[in-house]
Amino acid sequence: MRFSTLVLLTLLVSAFAVHGVPETTEAVVPPAVELPKDQPCLLFILGGQSNMDGCGKPNQLPELYRKHPDNVVTWDNKRKCWVKLAQDSTAIARNFQFGPEIAFAHELATTYPGKTIAVMKTSAGGTRLFTQWVPEGGMYQRFIANMNNATAQLKTDGIPFTIGGMLWMQGESDSDNIDHAKAYDTNITRMFADVRKQTGNPILPIVMGRISSSLLKKTPWNFDHCRIVQAAQDRVAEADPHVHIVPTDEFSTLEDNTHFDSKSQITLGKQMAGLMIKQHIDGP
Repeated sequence: MRFSTLVLLTLLVSAFAVHGVPETTEAVVPPAVELPKDQPCLLFILGGQSNMDGCGKPNQLPELYRKHPDNVVTWDNKRKCWVKLAQDSTAIARNFQFGPEIAFAHELATTYPGKTIAVMKTSAGGTRLFTQWVPEGGMYQRFIANMNNATAQLKTDGIPFTIGGMLWMQGESDSDNIDHAKAYDTNITRMFADVRKQTGNPILPIVMGRISSSLLKKTPWNFDHCRIVQAAQDRVAEADPHVHIVPTDEFSTLEDNTHFDSKSQITLGKQMAGLMIKQHIDGP
């Protein structure tokens, strides 16, 4: 057991070299990090499907985002501890592909240098709001459990914290079924309401990525009802002053016309950060 641990830690040193970008995709066990008790923490909770997972490639990160800020951490859902950004178990299992969290966290860290920026992400490709992300659904329950584990650790460690907001990138899977698509606005409104109930903040800021019209091009999947889901997302954002939307129609994708490429994941994260920061600066 001791030999195995030593080998894994050795791999860690080589995997996260000077710039914080993995040089290998071998399994590593990054060390847990302790958050400073004298620094307030802003926790952001992220949820969704494959475009929240992200297909960004670490070797395509701009130099600006290769060295991660010291005041950013991410919650490791599997190990139940805080680790450095992009060093959690899920990131490792996915060969360090990234979603909007990288650019988002960098932007927040720059805006709030005196605070710890904490990210908790729960996402899975192909998951549906209709069956899995509604409050009684399995993905939603996992999302809330991960959030509660993260906040429980903050409380145990005596870290002053605020749940700063939620990021949501989902809807593609619901656009392949007319009934699921038509129910999207009702279901997302119900889910957002429950998130606010669970966080204890009835006006929790939420930034949602609007699914892309690229889904209507040739893809390996069926997204025939994309327009219905897009319209539902627009209606929810228009009706709720604390829900903001990022249009993604101009985002470049992989050849499948479905998944955002590295450049677009950076853009998504930056735009989500801009809207979230504006919410915090302007207030309710």
